[in-house]
Amino acid sequence: MANMQGLVERLERAVSRLESLSAVSHRPPGDCGEVNGVSGGVAPSVEAFDKLMNSMVAEFLKNSRILAGDVETHEYQEDRNDLVISETELKQVAYIFKCEKSTLQIKGKVNSIIIDNCKKLGLVFDNVVGIVEVINSQDIQIQVMGRVPTISINKTEGCHIYLSEDALGCEIVSAKSSEMNILIPQDGDYREFPVPEQFKTAWDGSKLITEPAEIMA
Repeated sequence: MANMQGLVERLERAVSRLESLSAVSHRPPGDCGEVNGVSGGVAPSVEAFDKLMNSMVAEFLKNSRILAGDVETHEYQEDRNDLVISETELKQVAYIFKCEKSTLQIKGKVNSIIIDNCKKLGLVFDNVVGIVEVINSQDIQIQVMGRVPTISINKTEGCHIYLSEDALGCEIVSAKSSEMNILIPQDGDYREFPVPEQFKTAWDGSKLITEPAEIMA
């Protein structure tokens, strides 16, 4: 908490300096002084704000989110196959960011799961009441042990989803993604079904009709 308080104080001082810069922004470029390490120039207040967002503000928001207790984060993990979230609550959101060559297991029931900027990540979870989102990632494998209503895949290359018997009603929503496969349990094994990546659209006289395009041999 002491670190958090120090961060708040630093943030307040930086914002005060930014406000002072805005008050004198009518000065010519080069005569705006320096704010949080950013020298005067074209739109110095914008530069100062961007620097704040990329440093202490980002740190402040991250710490605030973790202290709130509703977001469970796993970030920058690599070559880890022992990641487990075992104590979960219905209101929790699991946020997985920039993890590589790792496996994460989430036990119990959570609100939602977000996989962001990950590579070669394996995720196994029991139940999700909201949505599982995969964003800007590569080579993701997801295994659903219980239920999940919706899985969203966006800007991702390679996503394989193993559904349980209880999750066969799950809706898969995809955009700007490739190499997506849904694996359905059948006779003690899984049968793989590719998610269409190409579509064709035609005018039927009153509206546009879009359907998956058949791959031509």
